[in-house]
Amino acid sequence: MLIRLLKSELGLWEQCDVATKRGGGCLGDQVIRSYEAFVQLESLWAAIENSGGVKTPFQSFAWVDQWLRHRAGGAEPFILVIDDGAIIAPFGLWKASGIKTIRFLGSKNSDYLGLVTSLPIDKAWRRVGAKLSAETKVWDLLHLDSVLEREAILPALLDQTGFGLYERPYEHCPLIGIAQSWEHFLSGRKKIRLGMGRWARRLEEIGSISVEVVSPPINDTLLSELIEVEQASWKWESGNAAFKDPSLADFLRGVLQDARIEGKLFLCRVSNKLGGFNLVFTVGNRWYYYWSVFGKQYPHIGSYLLGRVVEAAH
Repeated sequence: MLIRLLKSELGLWEQCDVATKRGGGCLGDQVIRSYEAFVQLESLWAAIENSGGVKTPFQSFAWVDQWLRHRAGGAEPFILVIDDGAIIAPFGLWKASGIKTIRFLGSKNSDYLGLVTSLPIDKAWRRVGAKLSAETKVWDLLHLDSVLEREAILPALLDQTGFGLYERPYEHCPLIGIAQSWEHFLSGRKKIRLGMGRWARRLEEIGSISVEVVSPPINDTLLSELIEVEQASWKWESGNAAFKDPSLADFLRGVLQDARIEGKLFLCRVSNKLGGFNLVFTVGNRWYYYWSVFGKQYPHIGSYLLGRVVEAAH
């Protein structure tokens, strides 16, 4: 889901360089405009997360922190802290070709971006929409992509005057509901059941198979193994490998070696040599399949490992 909002009427908003606890410093609403001020939001962010206000891994403080360190590029924080900290809108401000654009921090490297709040989401978006409409003078375009909260976002924005709105659904990510056992899951999916056996046999022709699951932080030795796998992949040859991009490589390295990140790294070894891996992030009972890499010399290792991920999720 992509939503673009152009404004035609602007106002001015109070800005704070330092985030403070509720009841102190800048009262009411704040705009966080520096990384140093963002860091001071960690305890407030954690309190909202503990009350269920962080819905996906890509809204977590740790994820946004690593993204700001390594992937922000020309963006600067434009984080709205509203209602004495009940709502955090983790926006960033991009400036290009004379256009000042607001997006969620983490855009292009994250999915399912949204607000950090334990308030009802429609109420939270109305507050954010009102603030963007009435009290800012620094942006031209609001560009939201990879958002799930369409039903809350559109009414909140359409309630504001002086805006033009463009919406485009562009991708639907698959969701696998898991309510019963792995065996029950396979019983209704003959193609997957037969495939798992066939893929395993093909790999066993090369060597013995083992699957291991580790969580961040990983050590430098394993990180080097991951890089070697990607260097032996089709992605490396085609030029779109993650570790070929210096800032993306630094970001992924930071995420994988950050103890605050909740995730699982599935490793498939063939005769003790790492042949492929999948990275999955978790929030509660939801798993988010994020990154998959496998060596081209191992037939069907990607399909086999994906099946093992789904099995482990049951």
